[in-house]
Amino acid sequence: MPNPLNERLKRNQKSLIAYFFTAASGVLVQYVVGTIICIRYFGLPFSQGVSYGYLAAIPVGFILSKNYVFDAKKSGKTWKEAGKYIITLIISYLITVEGAQYSLDFLTNTFGDVKASIPFTGLHFSPIGSFSHFAGMGFSFIFNYLAHKKFTFKS
Repeated sequence: MPNPLNERLKRNQKSLIAYFFTAASGVLVQYVVGTIICIRYFGLPFSQGVSYGYLAAIPVGFILSKNYVFDAKKSGKTWKEAGKYIITLIISYLITVEGAQYSLDFLTNTFGDVKASIPFTGLHFSPIGSFSHFAGMGFSFIFNYLAHKKFTFKS
């Protein structure tokens, strides 16, 4: 006889794993657009580059979350969910950008403005800047999962 608690735990575990892969897709988009394109190539300030990367990842996160993580593809509430998604992302944006900026400030003050070079390319980058960008994204990961599960895509 199936145990309802075990079934619920398995569903939650599958949902969290699916969200991890969805978040990883968003992280990839966010990092490439924000850090590599906006900051490294266009020379935008750190917070502005992180912001643009965050905005670029929004549609990726919404589509993957709705269709694969929270199984809401046939909910018939896409516009309502999109509105809730945006509300959640405004808070998450603040967590991401402020967390990244705090990490950058703290690490730069602690270790200095460390630069590294990419072998055979002549390109330089800031490992502290990259780490800080990822730290900001990490700060918002759990908040996003819980908010989307309990608020955005709640059936």
